[in-house]
Amino acid sequence: MADNSSTDDSVEFVARDYRWVRIVRNGQNLGFSAANNVAGKGATGRFVLLLNTDTVLIEPIAPAIQWLDEHPEYGVLTVNMLNGERVSSACTGKFPSPLRLILFRSMLTAPEQFGKDYAYDVDWVQGSFLLIRGEQWRALGGLDESYFMYVDDVDLCRRAHDRGMKCAYLPHIRYIHLGGYSSARFSEQARSLGIYIGHHMRGARRLLSWAILCAGCFVRAAFFRARASLRGDEMSRTVSRVSWVAFKGLLDRGLSS
Repeated sequence: MADNSSTDDSVEFVARDYRWVRIVRNGQNLGFSAANNVAGKGATGRFVLLLNTDTVLIEPIAPAIQWLDEHPEYGVLTVNMLNGERVSSACTGKFPSPLRLILFRSMLTAPEQFGKDYAYDVDWVQGSFLLIRGEQWRALGGLDESYFMYVDDVDLCRRAHDRGMKCAYLPHIRYIHLGGYSSARFSEQARSLGIYIGHHMRGARRLLSWAILCAGCFVRAAFFRARASLRGDEMSRTVSRVSWVAFKGLLDRGLSS
């Protein structure tokens, strides 16, 4: 377990009641990627499981491990993610492309597109529950730490795919992910998508994707600024401000990745 300098008593609770858990205490918030890499350095098993702290396992995960054992062409796997109301939520998707950046939600695969009893090929899986072969984790060097958080899971699956390994989704095994979302996270998501574009796209496709991402942030900032002026609501002002920060950040970074 990696702790990013949390301020509650969660680490003490785990240390007291679950003494078999090895805790890595980071002196500062290293971000999702770096913290998982620090914890992963001590992993020597056949499999590595990335599991968020705000998750609850409903079924045993042994069948997921067995499935990977029986399908050597797959290197990464996730299972059915439920939200706090126990409703299946999107936790897989397609790799980013110019068209998918325009239709942002098209990068996510809605859970209703899957059945309940089969394994499905997917491009990427969410890092809140990401099971990967240990040899693949070590060969890939873990998560790319240029991502503070967000899209690092997509990047990992992209690099695994480039090595000929496929990703799978098993809907019959479930877990609960209590993670929330705030508008303030948008700028970090946009930054991470910009890094992904720089790492995995080339030529005109790279330039077009970056321009679409920048334009999307600008339009979002302008729309919510106009709405804030009309309605006077603070939420619209916040979304506009965060979107503008994302836009400026992308311009400053450019295509330097």
